[in-house]
Amino acid sequence: MSSINPPELRSAGAGYRVGANDRREVVMARCETCGNDYDKAFQVTMGETTHTFDSFECAIHALAPTCKHCGIRIVGHGLEKEGTFFCCEHCAEMVGVTGLRDRIGAAA
Repeated sequence: MSSINPPELRSAGAGYRVGANDRREVVMARCETCGNDYDKAFQVTMGETTHTFDSFECAIHALAPTCKHCGIRIVGHGLEKEGTFFCCEHCAEMVGVTGLRDRIGAAA
């Protein structure tokens, strides 16, 4: 399960500190995908690993699974068979995987 924490809820990353000459400085977190320093960066935790990003675009690029057939990043639910991900049933069938369907409740 993943969670998204805005900077004000994080213990590390963006925030404020008192710098030289008692000036208040913004401490910015660096996006691990593009390297941008951004004061509104956020963190995503997947399993036991926490990642820092400056945009959802960078988070998707780094964390979203890729369709085995067409290579697109899967942003929606997608489909999975034995650890292989597909963006849709059509792509799964194109590589010989049949019988997949979207999850629909606990009985699926």
